[in-house]
Amino acid sequence: MSTESLQIRGCGRLAACLLALSVLAQSGTLQAQQARKSTAKEDHTVASARDRWPIHMTYYPSRLKEKAAVVVLLHTKGGSRLIWTRKGGLAERLQSQGFAVIAADLRKHGQSKPTVGAGGAAAKAGKKNRRKKGSGTSLTKGDYGLMITGDLEAIKKFVYTEHQKKQLNMRKLAVVGAEMSGPLAVVFAANDWAKKPHRDAPTVSAQTPRGQDVKALVLLSPDGSLPGVTINRSMKFLKGKVAFLICVGNRKAKGPLKNANQVYNYLKPISKDPNRRINWMNPFPVQLQGTDLLGKQLGVENVIVGFLKKYVGELKDPWRDRRSRAAR
Repeated sequence: MSTESLQIRGCGRLAACLLALSVLAQSGTLQAQQARKSTAKEDHTVASARDRWPIHMTYYPSRLKEKAAVVVLLHTKGGSRLIWTRKGGLAERLQSQGFAVIAADLRKHGQSKPTVGAGGAAAKAGKKNRRKKGSGTSLTKGDYGLMITGDLEAIKKFVYTEHQKKQLNMRKLAVVGAEMSGPLAVVFAANDWAKKPHRDAPTVSAQTPRGQDVKALVLLSPDGSLPGVTINRSMKFLKGKVAFLICVGNRKAKGPLKNANQVYNYLKPISKDPNRRINWMNPFPVQLQGTDLLGKQLGVENVIVGFLKKYVGELKDPWRDRRSRAAR
């Protein structure tokens, strides 16, 4: 065989190898692009369960799909979901740790303020509500109640839909509330735990649950109460069922610290065994409160992420179909 033919064959093999490597590289790039696309954040609008008020939110899907725990982030009074969704914020950090994340604007906050001329049933409902007394930007006693029974229930319905698509596991649900949204999160969690399961099996343990999904609550400088919303009964009901983390600034903060201690006292006695303990309070040596504790290199985000990984992320509660057996 001539030297020339060997060179030709060698070039042919080299070309084939280069082509194969090129195909693999393109395939890997395509897979990476698809992975990024599947976890890209999405803006959604849901209709409040009680009056169809439009609730705007940003959803961060998880790469873990049906194994993913889900965290709902709620803002302070007068705030918005932007505190969570900013570049490098807590929403992105939680998603990077495998959580599915929802940052929401409750009614009369952020984008959840219907504007004249917007289309759709939810917008029309919002326009109608604005005509009612006290339905502008000021919050009423009724608004707080509707945030719990309407807005948060609509968000829970969205979580259910994603759960059924195997995009997350709603059995591993946590809620982060700040100041005003602290009591809202507590009462919502209690309502969720009070839901009776579907009567689709002979024993309660075998029946398909409707609720009992909220497994952890993070409260940043929580208010002790709101007009029409008290938490004493809810806290006592949730004790032992839900893990709690309370964060508060304790420097020259008589009011916020008093509220935080009041909430924490409902959970006592606290187990001294760190392996059995589920309730924690972390004071930080600053005057800052609520979401102002974030982004200040105080370590608050580290504490929150660590808590959520332990009490929802690592839960051994596999995905299951949440439809009633009668509807399957």
